[in-house]
Amino acid sequence: MRRLSLIASLVLLAAIALAGIAKASTQPISSAPTTYHVVKDVRITMQSDGTSLDSDQYIPDTGCPCPVILIQTPYRKSGSVAEANPYFPAHGYGEIVVDVRGTGSSEGFWDSFGKLEQSDGAELARYASHVPFGNGVVGLAGTSYGAINQFLTVEQPGTSAVKAIFPVVPMSDAYRDVTWAGGNEDSGFIPLWLGLVTGLAAIPTDDAQSNPQIALNVESQHLLNVAKFQAPVVGDSALGYYEANLPGDAQTYPDASYAGPFSNLRSPLRNIAAVHQPTFIVGGLYDIFQRGEPLLYQGLPLPASKKKLLIGPWYHTTAGNGLGTAASIDNQGRQIPDLNTLQLAWFDHFLKGYDNGITAFPDETYFQGPNKFIAGQYPWGNTPQKWFLGGSPSGSGAQSLYDGSLGTANPAAGTASLPWTAANGFCSRNTVQWTAGLAKNGSCETDETPNEYQAATFTTPAFSSPYAINGPIDLHLNVQSQRPDSSLIATVTDVTASGASVPITSGTLVLSERALTTKACGAIVVDCTQYAGGLPIIPWHPYTRQSQAPMQSGTTYAVDVEIFPTSIIVPKGDRLRISLTSSDVPHESPTLSTTADSAGNVLTILFGPATPSYVYLESFRPNF
Repeated sequence: MRRLSLIASLVLLAAIALAGIAKASTQPISSAPTTYHVVKDVRITMQSDGTSLDSDQYIPDTGCPCPVILIQTPYRKSGSVAEANPYFPAHGYGEIVVDVRGTGSSEGFWDSFGKLEQSDGAELARYASHVPFGNGVVGLAGTSYGAINQFLTVEQPGTSAVKAIFPVVPMSDAYRDVTWAGGNEDSGFIPLWLGLVTGLAAIPTDDAQSNPQIALNVESQHLLNVAKFQAPVVGDSALGYYEANLPGDAQTYPDASYAGPFSNLRSPLRNIAAVHQPTFIVGGLYDIFQRGEPLLYQGLPLPASKKKLLIGPWYHTTAGNGLGTAASIDNQGRQIPDLNTLQLAWFDHFLKGYDNGITAFPDETYFQGPNKFIAGQYPWGNTPQKWFLGGSPSGSGAQSLYDGSLGTANPAAGTASLPWTAANGFCSRNTVQWTAGLAKNGSCETDETPNEYQAATFTTPAFSSPYAINGPIDLHLNVQSQRPDSSLIATVTDVTASGASVPITSGTLVLSERALTTKACGAIVVDCTQYAGGLPIIPWHPYTRQSQAPMQSGTTYAVDVEIFPTSIIVPKGDRLRISLTSSDVPHESPTLSTTADSAGNVLTILFGPATPSYVYLESFRPNF
């Protein structure tokens, strides 16, 4: 083996450490550093319709022909939010960074993961396999939008040149993960995101001086795109079922507030069975795609050696923070390397054939709050436990509208009332999470107490030993409503000895969209409910206009609220709490029809032997 530089030696040691092995090898362990040069504004013409996509191409100065890493982005290939990663060309990989159609400096009309964009991905992968500096082998990389595009690309036919992907914070379900919160608009993230893409697309093309005619065409298309896509999809969505009353030609995106063809087309989980490339998924406990990252991993039809899941204590914009430091040492004493080192090891093995031990990296590594990475099964898969809502005062000092209990025994019959509120939730972790980690709000991020003033809360006794939660959570309630509809937000918190209510995770359901699909899931959670111990643990609501049904006053309805998966240890002496509210602003906003059908409502929560209400979660059993 040739002599390695100091940097390469450090990478080698990191690769050995992450696998927990140290063995002699006649093969390289890690790609050696090299210099590279950049060829800017290489236009790629799509054979589907002649649209010109703009790319920057990073070419190592030595070692090529070589594998090529493809990155697709709507955030401009160059500039303050560019996704080019110089680490790849600096370690012997060609890299092509492309503005997706209708964004950045590329021609076309953007419709966010639409059919043409997905076919572009497959065509770009084939293009990357034939560039002069490439050797025919392709890998896909990218974060967020670029991570989602990795799945949508390899799910297309004709992408056999792609030999591995490394999606960082990807989405699984366009409706359920992020654009809609249980039937309410995700107003915390979607306007912010649409504004970012639209604003960046309004900047003149990178090659405006050398290609003025293309630049003029691009700018015209991008400006027209706002009226063609962004404005109508947002406007139609805000109407709810009222949109159906508009004239047909005024419904640009029919049933935009419901799950259907638009969101299904853009949901990678629906076609996950077509992914055969080795896949390393990185997710976050507080990511906007918190729900979907474990589901993508679960649905991949790959052996353990070819798929990995790493979930950390991250928001969307902080993925990977702390890796490669003392904060990333797992329960087996191994330090998890930084994302660049992990990606290089993944691609080195599957694109270059290096024997670097990356396949021995734990199949699932997740952060279990408050301070430890665990190399182990996620979720655990044990029989979940019920925590019943009850009427006895919890004694936890909750400053809420209703202070009830949470216990392992089904309590006596009783009810709790939850009045409608227009705006609750500003002071919460949800505000931070659903603005992708950007809207930090001080103590609100770590204490839900201000929101609980307008909530019904149910709290356990103090634990006599640590209590662990790991995986998805279902909230099963029996309710009555005075109005046809209601939004219900459920937040799980850790109540400390000092009285702080530290948020863990949450979920939402618009109760007129409570219909539950009873078909049981296999590995892929699409159009089916995942059961554990015979009960729903990941409930599937169709969220269609056809399945929507108003509530009748005086009628009792059983509803299941999907609470997003988590992993945490509630310390000895702390308590577990479920907090129920009827609004969560700015994270989510009800549609016009939901608002009209909910205003002034009082929701009644029933509990007891005949109408049990409970939280159902994967856990260690308590020892009071």
